[in-house]
Amino acid sequence: MGDTMDRIIMHIDVNSAFLSWSAIKLLKEGSKIDLRNEISVVSGREASRHGIVVAASIPAKKIGIRSPMNLRDAKKIYKDVIVTLQDREFYKECSMNMMRLIKYLFPKYEQYSIDECFVDYTEMKKLYGDEVKFAHKLKNEIHKRFGFTVNVGIGNNKLLAKMASDFEKPDKVHTLYSNEIEKKMWPLPIGDLFMAGKSATAKLKSMGIETIGDLANYDQNKLISTLKSHGKMLYDYANGIDDSPVENRYNDRKGIGFSKTLEDDIEDKQVLIKELSNFSNKISLELKKRKMYASTIVVTIRYASFKTYNHQMKLENNTNLEEEIFKYAKLCFNKLWSLEPVRLIGLRVSDLSNNNDVQLSLFDENNKVITEKEIDKLIDDINKEFGSGTVFKGIKIEK
Repeated sequence: MGDTMDRIIMHIDVNSAFLSWSAIKLLKEGSKIDLRNEISVVSGREASRHGIVVAASIPAKKIGIRSPMNLRDAKKIYKDVIVTLQDREFYKECSMNMMRLIKYLFPKYEQYSIDECFVDYTEMKKLYGDEVKFAHKLKNEIHKRFGFTVNVGIGNNKLLAKMASDFEKPDKVHTLYSNEIEKKMWPLPIGDLFMAGKSATAKLKSMGIETIGDLANYDQNKLISTLKSHGKMLYDYANGIDDSPVENRYNDRKGIGFSKTLEDDIEDKQVLIKELSNFSNKISLELKKRKMYASTIVVTIRYASFKTYNHQMKLENNTNLEEEIFKYAKLCFNKLWSLEPVRLIGLRVSDLSNNNDVQLSLFDENNKVITEKEIDKLIDDINKEFGSGTVFKGIKIEK
């Protein structure tokens, strides 16, 4: 994995996105005030959740108002807080405008949520030059074209870029290269580590872990016995380890998906996994009905804080089988879940096709080459079991 050090990844994150976008809309409509400079919040409009702060301005955050606080509590802190209703359609439009520009500039681009994305700058450096200088140009261009500001974080992987973009805000460029972890990241409080939610942070603090550096230098086995796979992930993140690639995610090719807004914010993993199991069943039935197969799976989680994240996996082979879909859904879920309460969960498959060409590996576990005859027999057996034409050889010879 030597090349991970040499990668240059950027994370572009809109500052107080929903609030900034609401401010722009009101200014366009002739408002005399800019919400971004006031103690102001955006509140949700869902009937069952009315009165929740979805986003807060930087001046509001400075006095302790933040999402997902109840509006009543925000008014106790500052009774004249300015409240605006969220406008999802306008937010989507603002997001699309920015993402379109970024897609145009970078072939390797990954939208991570409505207001943030990653780009792989490694190859683009030859074209665009020094990454820090270019990040400043990009940030200023976004502001000039669209009227809102972003932070750009630069690092040698996605995690470091994301952590860097969370440093001082707004309208800033920050770096967090692998050789800067000790100086810039380790002194930060443990709660600042990406994916260290409230409950994980409380557990870590009870173990005497106060900073990211404490976690990075802690006994990994003890962490895993307390926090299971989440402990391993947090340990890796504290040490700046993240090999995940920047994956293009805007080629959806008509997918099938289901999502559910939960009646209560759920932090019981089993309940959330059960929802994914139900979705896997429905998606499998729908694929079979259409005689189609999917090769990409995406899980979406919206936390109680209203932050929404996606994780996607490309499958080795196309599938329409419930257990396959569910297996990958669980893997995606584990990458996303920060042990925090969840208010919406979704599962989607995309990159659909009407064939199921399974690429058979030509090697068994012992690396002995399997003969043509054995491959033919294997294909025959599978086709007998699942119906003719289920499996083809890697190369189909046209007669």
